[in-house]
Amino acid sequence: MTTDAKGRLDVIGEEIEDTKIASGLQVMNHVRSRRSIREFTGGKIPDEHIELILEAARYAPSPENMLMIRLIVIRDDQDTKEFLADIAQENARTVFGSAPFELTSGRNWYIEDEFRAAVFSRLREGELFRYPERSDTVIIVCASPAWHDATKLYPNELFGSVVAGMAVQNMWMVASAMGYGCGYEALICSDSRHTQLFRDILGIPPIWTPLTAFCVGIPISKRHLGPSRPPLEGIMYDERWGKPYERIAFRKKE
Repeated sequence: MTTDAKGRLDVIGEEIEDTKIASGLQVMNHVRSRRSIREFTGGKIPDEHIELILEAARYAPSPENMLMIRLIVIRDDQDTKEFLADIAQENARTVFGSAPFELTSGRNWYIEDEFRAAVFSRLREGELFRYPERSDTVIIVCASPAWHDATKLYPNELFGSVVAGMAVQNMWMVASAMGYGCGYEALICSDSRHTQLFRDILGIPPIWTPLTAFCVGIPISKRHLGPSRPPLEGIMYDERWGKPYERIAFRKKE
C-alpha cells in the first residue's frame, strides 16, 4: 500500500470516529435535557404523535424477545385520570406528609429560594403528583412473570420491571425529542389497596402487575434546570467493587 493510500485510509478512519462521537453526543444531549414534567396544560397531542411515542415501547429489549409487558393507553377517560390523580395525591401525603423541609431542600437546590418552600408544600400536600389528570395520555405499564411460552418463570423484579423501565425510557426519549413533557408516576402503585381498586376499574388480570402510570402531555413551561448528578467516580467502580472509575481526562499517562 502506498503512503498516499494509507494516509487516505487514516483520514477516513478519523472521519468515521468523529461521526460516531457526533452521533453519541446528539443522543446524549437528549438524555441530559430530559426532565420529569409534572405540570401539563391539558391540551391535546395529535394521534400520530402519540402513536410514534407508543411505537418506541415495542423496541425495548427483553429476554427471548417475549416483551412480557402490556400497556393500557388512556386518553379519553378523564374520570380514570382524575381517579389516578386522587390515588397519587393520597399516597404522596402518606409518603411526604411528615417529611421535614430539610429532607429535600438539598436535592432541590436548583429551585430558586423564593419558590422552594412553595414546591415543598405542594410535595407534602400531594398536589405535585396530580399530573395524570392534566396529561394528554396516561400509559399504565404492566408486567407479568408468567405470561409467555418459556419453560421457566422470569420474575418481575429481575426481568419484567426492567423491560417495562426500558420501554418507558424509549417512549420518554422520543416524546422529549418531539418537545412533549413526561412524568413517571409510581405513587399509584405504592399501596396494594389502591392498586387493586384501579386493577378492578381497568380490568387488569391477576397475573399482570401494574408498575406505573407514564404520563405524556404538553408542558406548561419548559423545564431547563434539574438536579445535578454525581460524577462517574461517585457511582461507578473500575473492574472491582471499591476501585473508583477514573475518567480518561484524569488518568495519568504511562
